[in-house]
Amino acid sequence: MLLAFSSTVVAGETLVAQGKILGRSYHQQLYTQHKCAACHGVDKPSSRAPDNSCLKCHSVDKLAQQTARQGDELWQNPHNNLHYGKDVPCTECHGEHVVKQPLCKDCHTFKFSNFKE
Repeated sequence: MLLAFSSTVVAGETLVAQGKILGRSYHQQLYTQHKCAACHGVDKPSSRAPDNSCLKCHSVDKLAQQTARQGDELWQNPHNNLHYGKDVPCTECHGEHVVKQPLCKDCHTFKFSNFKE
């Protein structure tokens, strides 16, 4: 669901007004060049983007390398973890139009210092 928005900045300074909807500042080019269809496949979406939309631009293997942990924390990698491997849909933890928390937060207390809500 897309939200109407009147203010400029929300969560973590990355959720900002992108015209009449909220969107991430680091995806600015999607809003100015490609509009909703870049992720949703249609210009006027009525549901969230398909799970594989993020993978058009982002490589899960590269993300897993960037968020790799060592030693006892090896399997606490949010992009390659003990429970799900690399198979967690991006939108389980990340929200393009809303603030979300990591899926693992429900059971675990470790922190992901670079997590973008």
